[in-house]
Amino acid sequence: MKVEFDLLGGVEARVDGRIVDLGHARQRCVLAVLLVDANRVVRVDQLVERVWADRHPQRARNTLYGYLSRLRQALAIAEGADIVRRSGGYVLDVEATAVDLHRFRDVAARARAAVRSEQDEQAATLFGQALGLWRGDAFAGLDTPWINALRDTVDQERIAAELDHTDVRLRCGHHTGLLAELAARVETHPLDERLAGQFILALYRCGRPADALNHYERTRLLLAEEFGCDPGLPLRQLHQQILTTDPALNVPAAVPAAGRAPSSAPALVPRPLPMPPPVRTPRDGADLAGPPTPQRPRTGSHLVGRAAELTVLDGAIEDALAGVPGVVEVVGEPGIGKTRLLGELGERARERGFVSLAGRSVGFDRAPYGAFVDALDDHLGNVDFLRLRPDGSPPGAFALLSTVFPALCDRFPTGPDPVTVERYWFHRAVRTLLETLSADGGLVLSLDDLQWTDDGTAELIDHLVRHPPRTPLLLALAYRPRQAPPRLAAALARAGTEGRVARVELGALSPAEGAELCGARTDHWRFQRLYEASGGNPFYLEALARSAGNESPPAVPAVPASVAGDLPQSVRAALLEELGGLSATAKVCSQAAAVLGDSFEAGMVAVVAQTSEAQALAALDEVAERDLVRQIGSARRYQFRHPLVRAAIYQSAGAGWRIEAHSRAADVLALRGAPLTAQASHVQRSARVGDEQAVDVLVRAARQVVTIAPAAATRWAQGALRLPGC
Repeated sequence: MKVEFDLLGGVEARVDGRIVDLGHARQRCVLAVLLVDANRVVRVDQLVERVWADRHPQRARNTLYGYLSRLRQALAIAEGADIVRRSGGYVLDVEATAVDLHRFRDVAARARAAVRSEQDEQAATLFGQALGLWRGDAFAGLDTPWINALRDTVDQERIAAELDHTDVRLRCGHHTGLLAELAARVETHPLDERLAGQFILALYRCGRPADALNHYERTRLLLAEEFGCDPGLPLRQLHQQILTTDPALNVPAAVPAAGRAPSSAPALVPRPLPMPPPVRTPRDGADLAGPPTPQRPRTGSHLVGRAAELTVLDGAIEDALAGVPGVVEVVGEPGIGKTRLLGELGERARERGFVSLAGRSVGFDRAPYGAFVDALDDHLGNVDFLRLRPDGSPPGAFALLSTVFPALCDRFPTGPDPVTVERYWFHRAVRTLLETLSADGGLVLSLDDLQWTDDGTAELIDHLVRHPPRTPLLLALAYRPRQAPPRLAAALARAGTEGRVARVELGALSPAEGAELCGARTDHWRFQRLYEASGGNPFYLEALARSAGNESPPAVPAVPASVAGDLPQSVRAALLEELGGLSATAKVCSQAAAVLGDSFEAGMVAVVAQTSEAQALAALDEVAERDLVRQIGSARRYQFRHPLVRAAIYQSAGAGWRIEAHSRAADVLALRGAPLTAQASHVQRSARVGDEQAVDVLVRAARQVVTIAPAAATRWAQGALRLPGC
């Protein structure tokens, strides 16, 4: 009998169209939690927390088991829907398409794919199907903190789909039918600039330019009153186009089904809220590597020059394909293109069937093994560790991995005190982990900005170079040679003389390559001046060209002396000019993001910036529109375009504000149960004199990593000693 589950409204189950009695609200909440993570194990403690939060009954687990038993009985008549006990928790085994939430996400993702393929009519149909699955508020009738937060998230996904659907319908010339719907939506969301732009365009196309201009003015006044800022650049451009009766605003001509005309609708307002990928349904026996992990976007539009360097990288990929593990080091000055070249390496490796993972060290906190954690942690959440290859390591070695990788906190039982485990065994455990990840299809692991790495990471890299995994693994390492830590530089220099590392040195672009990079943005004489100012450095050249290409640039603010010192004065001014054009909310959110790290989550930004998550997402849309940050992986994760951009933004904030921001970051990480090593960097930068809790966090974090990252342990221990009065 066919079963269907509804979450986009009341929580319901239907078998062959007949509603199943799921019991009272708390029992339906248990089912909803399992359906949200369909085909994934939900730990018992997670179930208890999500269903009761801090109001547990005395015997919460026994009560939970009773609910699960009754739900099994209720679903017994259904085929293909089983609640199964697994190690550590429960999983609801069901086809993802049987759950309307997952079906909504999948159809919306296919609609966006149709948009990218310029199939607007098909996209409009798919968006309509996705939105038609909604019957009311998601999880109606349920009220727990976890459900309420998830309801907000899913509602944002619905709003994003509505906005995307409207864009497509406007391109298809459906403005007349949209007008009444848009009028109702702007009353509900009067501060949504993208929605306002859609309504203004529909009014204009319906022959009501005066009403369109009036609504723009209304939106401008609301934004000024609420946030003290003007509308964003896209909405201001739309306003100017209406004033000049720009023909680009006219209804696009009819286009064939194969694609739309290149001059369809103008770009209206900031980018839509990013969406999660189509839901995946892991089951027993899934491949070790798990579902593909979302990767960072390729940086820049296209790679200019670097033919010789790409030849070296292609050779390393071919060697790895042949089963010969290798190491490539990519070196050069800041902004010379190391990150861009690593992105090209990852893209080429994926085209050959490799898994490509990338991470970087961060100059602000130097967290232990930060580059490895950044590259691997998200991916480790999808890995079946039952197939982890044994290598003779003592039990504590694999347990120790969980003190470094947050994704492994629940995967390994607590082992002996990390102090008793030799660093050598930890290195062996990481090597075994990499062998397991790369055994099936090969792995390219790119670690960037290693000039900021900690000693523990340098030692681990040295170990992997001297004892390479016996699987198709290519390790790519990028750093600034003049700032490389002595231990890392010595290890790679020794490996280079022994022929175990291939070296790629990046130099300045030639004038011809620089002109290709800038394209048509600048004329010949202006380009010559920009090229000379940049010295052929592509990052600096792009920043200067972007500034020069602004026809009405805002005044460059005074350059604080504290901004990242390794940027030329002209480029510092260009970066600060980009910051100066942000709204007040976007600027605060970008500074909050810089406090959090090179990559960050929108929800964390909201907490640190002391705003709502919806406002943080809108602000990040504005920041992303200026290409200061880029969306990566999941719908709510971002990273800075370049670490130097983060440095400039971080140091543009006041020192006092940064202290409080780090304090808020430390508090929310503690509430989320983040590893002590993740909390310690923020605690160290925000602790007050006599703060016993801060001392405890720093000391415990130092003890956790004292044998595997002694430099970080020393730094945190010294930080604890600087807090007298305890």
